[in-house]
Amino acid sequence: MPTGKGQRVTIRPARAADAARCAEIFLHGRRHAFSWQPADRFGLDDYYDCVREDAVLVAELDGAVTGFISLDPQAGVIHNLFIDPRWHKRGIGSALLREALLLLRGGPQPAELACAARNAAARAFYERNGWTPVGLAPDHAEALVLYRLSSAG
Repeated sequence: MPTGKGQRVTIRPARAADAARCAEIFLHGRRHAFSWQPADRFGLDDYYDCVREDAVLVAELDGAVTGFISLDPQAGVIHNLFIDPRWHKRGIGSALLREALLLLRGGPQPAELACAARNAAARAFYERNGWTPVGLAPDHAEALVLYRLSSAG
C-alpha cells in the first residue's frame, strides 16, 4: 500500500521482536488518545497484558513497525489499533483494519470493536471505514461505544 513519497507499507503477523516497538506505539498512542487521563496511568507493560490472547498484525515501512492491530478471531473482536503519530492519516490504520477483517471473516457473528466515547478522532476514523455505532458497551467504567461491521462489510 502506498503511503506517499513512493513508500509502501506491508501488513504482516507480529513477531516476538516487534513487541517492544508495539508497546512503545501503544503507550504513546494511549496517552494521546486518552488525553483526559493522567499520563502516568499508562505504562509500557500494558501492551503485553492487552494483547496476551490476541492475534497481532503490524504495519511495517522500510523495516520499521509503524502501527499494529490486535484481535480475537474466534470472537470476531478487534481490541486495539494504534499507529505511530508520525504516520497518521496515511492509510495505515485502514490497511490494518482491512487485513484484520480477512482474519475475522467467516466468524460466527459480525465483527465488533469498542471505542472510547470521548475519542472523537478514533470514532470518526471507524465510521469513515464503514463501522456503525450500535450502542454502549456494557460493564465498563468508562463509556465505550460498541461498533459493528456486518460480515458483508
